[in-house]
Amino acid sequence: MKFPWKFIGGALLATSLCLPAAAQTTEARELAQTICKDQTGTAFTNCVRQQERSFNCSSLANPQPCEARKQASRECAGLVGWAFRQCTEQKLDQQDCSRTSDPQRCQLNKQAAAACRDKAGAEHMNCLREQFSGQ
Repeated sequence: MKFPWKFIGGALLATSLCLPAAAQTTEARELAQTICKDQTGTAFTNCVRQQERSFNCSSLANPQPCEARKQASRECAGLVGWAFRQCTEQKLDQQDCSRTSDPQRCQLNKQAAAACRDKAGAEHMNCLREQFSGQ
């Protein structure tokens, strides 16, 4: 008669350990879907996957910038496209670099974002590359 109780206890323990991870995944998926709501079809699917990957902060050596991006995305989730990007960049500009694990890198990122703020697409990526190539 002890076997069923051990089995049930083990199942309950496993469930209680997995629920926080499942909730975090659900939260990331919902946020990603909100961010990508202006897209359809495969573009929507690809956008959601990309956003979910960018919100997985647990495997990073320095999760603070990732958590800051996630928080900015939550605050700007009602916006789409260029307005969303400007909102998140504005929120990230308010980040206090002295509280990060690498203040110098944080400051360089803020300077690069400010220099490339008015550009979009490939032009934006080229601007960022130029900003960081001198480092």
